Amino acid sequence: MKTAWTADDEKRLARERDFHNARFEHDDREAQLKYYAAIVDCFQDYRARVAALATGADILEYGCAYGDTILHLAGRARSASGIDISDVAVARGRRRAREAGLANVRLEVMDAEAMTFADDSFDLVFGSGIIHHLDIGRALGEIARVLRPGGRALFVEPLGHNPAIALYRRLTPDARTPDEHPLLRPDFKRFDAAFGATVYRFYGLTTLAAVPFRRTPARRPIIAATRALDRALFALPAVKWWAWYALMELQVSD
Repeated sequence: MKTAWTADDEKRLARERDFHNARFEHDDREAQLKYYAAIVDCFQDYRARVAALATGADILEYGCAYGDTILHLAGRARSASGIDISDVAVARGRRRAREAGLANVRLEVMDAEAMTFADDSFDLVFGSGIIHHLDIGRALGEIARVLRPGGRALFVEPLGHNPAIALYRRLTPDARTPDEHPLLRPDFKRFDAAFGATVYRFYGLTTLAAVPFRRTPARRPIIAATRALDRALFALPAVKWWAWYALMELQVSD
């Protein structure tokens, strides 16, 4: 049964919409973006897996922003849809899709927790940094609902257990919405309960040491060494939860 919406839910949705509209009109996140040099491999793995699963499929990007990924994948997908809470971002994406003549692309302003798509609409739902902005129970229910039997969901999301990263978040509150919540171990149990099969990969612990060297020749050897160290550390059950990001692949039962 779906949870009833409350006045607090409506206020949360409005805060998210206003924050992301402002962000897409004036994106000034350079101070935060430099840290993503530590998890380049996470996003490379994510994009490669999305591209493989998108071939010949009906796909949905959950939180599509300007639609960059959807427009890029349109040529290999059967149909390529995207939703976002920001009307500013969606308007720009629609304009670019029209200019590119992509007839199989559909971008919509839509609440990710209450999508208007029919049941069993997609083979793949994917997104980057979106689940932690949402009511997780509602989001998982909607994702599972619109996926066909055997369909897959793929997401990259930040985790909330590392004390150093948590401190940085507290010191930079303007860089995020007041309602977002990096994922915790109990959230992964909810993913396991909502889907027939789940696979998780973890990224970003000692690789953060490479950030100060991201524009120097030392970057490559430092990233290579710390990435190998991270792989070894993440084999330890307790340590993996200190990662910055996780790549999650979820599959609906056939």
